[in-house]
Amino acid sequence: MRAQTTRRPAGETGKGEITVNADDRKMMRRMVADYMQSEGCSCCQNHDEHAKHKAALAKILNVKKYSDGSGYDFTRYATKPIK
Repeated sequence: MRAQTTRRPAGETGKGEITVNADDRKMMRRMVADYMQSEGCSCCQNHDEHAKHKAALAKILNVKKYSDGSGYDFTRYATKPIK
């Protein structure tokens, strides 16, 4: 991903801002949509596709695996991480 990011100091708005170009936003939107679609419900979840899309999102977003290698630690980036 070739995101062109611009960060505004946190002091200005209370939150950092990131600007992503249109092509990267389109790719990220597709990747999230693929992930959400493969999530399904317990009766129709495509586990292989779900794992593939989760790994792709983790790679492009630089999300590290848990120390035991059991999955990707997306939770640490949540608005309200589960403790």
